[in-house]
Amino acid sequence: MQKVTGKLYSAGSNASVNCILHNSNGQIRVVKDDDLELSVPLQDILPGVAIAGQAQDITLPDGSRFLPDDVSFRLTSLSGVGLLERCERHKGLVLSAIFLCPLLLYLVFFVVVPSMAASAVTLLPNSVVEATGRQSMLLIEKMALEPTEVDPTQQDKINALWQDSLNQLKLDKEKYRLGFYRSDFFGANAFALPHGQIVVTDELVAKLAKHPEALRAVLLHEIGHVEHQHSMRIAAQSVASTIALAVVFGDLQGVAELALGVGSVIMQQQFSQDMESQADDYALHNLEAHGYKAADFATALKLMSSDRSTEQDAWSKYLSTHPQVGERIERALNYQRAK
Repeated sequence: MQKVTGKLYSAGSNASVNCILHNSNGQIRVVKDDDLELSVPLQDILPGVAIAGQAQDITLPDGSRFLPDDVSFRLTSLSGVGLLERCERHKGLVLSAIFLCPLLLYLVFFVVVPSMAASAVTLLPNSVVEATGRQSMLLIEKMALEPTEVDPTQQDKINALWQDSLNQLKLDKEKYRLGFYRSDFFGANAFALPHGQIVVTDELVAKLAKHPEALRAVLLHEIGHVEHQHSMRIAAQSVASTIALAVVFGDLQGVAELALGVGSVIMQQQFSQDMESQADDYALHNLEAHGYKAADFATALKLMSSDRSTEQDAWSKYLSTHPQVGERIERALNYQRAK
């Protein structure tokens, strides 16, 4: 026979009374002030999970809940109770959990989430991509861009080069648009938004003014990001990771805000090495395919990395999202397009 004191909470209420629970002969009896409060068969109750250091609570058929005073109390009559507690006390399982939990988190956030995000992006309708790109551009214009100071004649030359590239690649001219902006935030930079807007900063134009084919190579690289939907994948991964964190840690606050703030995510995006390699391949392949030189891309990288004298240097902002510049320069110089 088991006997334990505790509190009986009424169903759907925080009100409780002190009572004693008796477990004997397959029957649970709850006694209050020496008077029988209720009696139910053992098989009709719902025992709580047995966790080390906590009392095992008991839910009765009428929804009331008995919480024992003794934290070591367990319903010994019920088979299977205490499995979780035994697992917690098993040193081998505890040590395994310590090593496996970080591995599981790594797989979730660095393998499963990116894979799911990449798959989901391919299913998005064009209207969603277009809306995301336009909203992102509005945010970036407001926060980090100023009207261009590039000479109109220079703009015309670059636009002619741009239109020539679009014609050669047979790309939609209504989708792909080129814009010039001055930006202290981005420095010498070019970046692409999901809907096909390519932004070129005044600083980059000045840096590559004597090397138009190097600028063409940079533009092809940015087109490659759009064609492979890299910005949308980054945004989708960010949202998916936040949701996964919320599920793991039980806090869903802020998920909606992040989902609505994709523009900020895109503005601060850092492409992975695989994404950069894909965009590089796109640029190098199309340079060679249309009679230009893959080395033009190497020239662009060399010029853009030539003034990285300090971490605050404007040129480093572009290169901070393009890791291993030396390897990429060497790869461009040695590139041979598959026939």
